[in-house]
Amino acid sequence: MKVALPVTDNNITGPGEAMEVHIYEIANNEYKLIIKYENPALKATMTRGIYMLKSIIDKNVDALIVTEIGEPGVRFLKNKIKIYYSGDYNEENSIKYFMENKLKEINIENKKLYHGR
Repeated sequence: MKVALPVTDNNITGPGEAMEVHIYEIANNEYKLIIKYENPALKATMTRGIYMLKSIIDKNVDALIVTEIGEPGVRFLKNKIKIYYSGDYNEENSIKYFMENKLKEINIENKKLYHGR
């Protein structure tokens, strides 16, 4: 299974804000960073997060762990990639909790739910 995370300084963020995208391979209760690249959203002028999401679809990712995601991103990933909420966990803890099934799957826009916007 491949899991993607938008990351800035070891912290999980949203698809449009992260400096990098990290993709992990999870197998046999172990995880390994297999791909790390600059977030394509950084060079986009509109719908920034969608650029990052397209990039992980192209890499056959199964799941995405984020702190927030907007409604366009949720719609874009529907029936393609499962989305999980990392809370305030850093990158390493987010992967560990994902493997332990401790992260909540989200299927609605969560910016309002978790950030009061």
